[in-house]
Amino acid sequence: MKRCLLCERKINNTKYNYGIGCLKNICKSMDIDGIKNLNGETELDKRIIYLCNKEKLPKMQSSLLTNRYLTLKMLEEVKLNEYDKYKCLLKNDINKIEKSTKTKKLESYNLITLKQANEVNKQYKKYESFIQKMLNGDYYPLENITFDLIRFSFSRYYNNKPYLNDMTQKLQYYIWETLANAFKIGGFSFSANCLENSLTKSPKDMVITDGKTINTIKKDKNFINVIKNIIQEHEKESAFNKKTIISFNDGDLFLALHDATLKVNGKKESDKTWKLNIEVLDTYDFTDYKEIHEIISGNHSLLNRLGNVANNIAMISTSCNVMREYNIRIMFDMNNKEI
Repeated sequence: MKRCLLCERKINNTKYNYGIGCLKNICKSMDIDGIKNLNGETELDKRIIYLCNKEKLPKMQSSLLTNRYLTLKMLEEVKLNEYDKYKCLLKNDINKIEKSTKTKKLESYNLITLKQANEVNKQYKKYESFIQKMLNGDYYPLENITFDLIRFSFSRYYNNKPYLNDMTQKLQYYIWETLANAFKIGGFSFSANCLENSLTKSPKDMVITDGKTINTIKKDKNFINVIKNIIQEHEKESAFNKKTIISFNDGDLFLALHDATLKVNGKKESDKTWKLNIEVLDTYDFTDYKEIHEIISGNHSLLNRLGNVANNIAMISTSCNVMREYNIRIMFDMNNKEI
């Protein structure tokens, strides 16, 4: 049984290429009125032959021209540069079609179908306002982001479709940039900078030796407790080197650093004072998938749960090459008075 070229639903009459509902919608878009049955496909073919300035074509080539023309028409409404390659191929193929043209001679035919172009068109129009904001660099405010937009953008189903993943990945970028702006507004400047860096094509490793981030680390309760325990562990020594894993309680640090490596080089200056050289090392990436029971169980804070959800979503963006990993290195000195 034949299928409609636009929606792929089964059609009983194998003589035609479209179901009656799809045919009426297509003809309406071409300003062809009064279509009552499938014979209207002939009128559609004639209109497109005229618009393309072609001579009368056999049925097969006429249908082929209609298919490629409609595919191009749908993609021309999609204002994303990523679809220009398809449009260019379609225009070239339309020019090639003549009385003896075979499908295999058309480059675009196996790259983008009419149904796929229709799906691209529908999804683009559905999220056009978000896409235009993205193209204009408008990433504020966060409440513009809807659950439906997130579901579409990060769906593996859509991201695995080559003709749609250019759009989904653009929207992923928009969502992360909007989140980075929300971080800035919320006072999480370090997290915002880390996130924005990961969205660049070639993120540079971050090296921090002074500033607000170091002061925040020094005041973090979990960090202070870890340092105290390390000093207590080595109190009878004159010097030590310690390496351990650390997580942070502070929201800005928690959102950016996950199970970072802490290196502490200690040198005793007197019986009760130490000079500490400290390094915090981390790879900004998202590779540790959190199962749903890990997210909802236990005494996790709301920020912790949201961070875990964001981690899982970011794994999709990493696989799509929207986000890229890089290294973070934070270096500073401390003494006992700061602990």
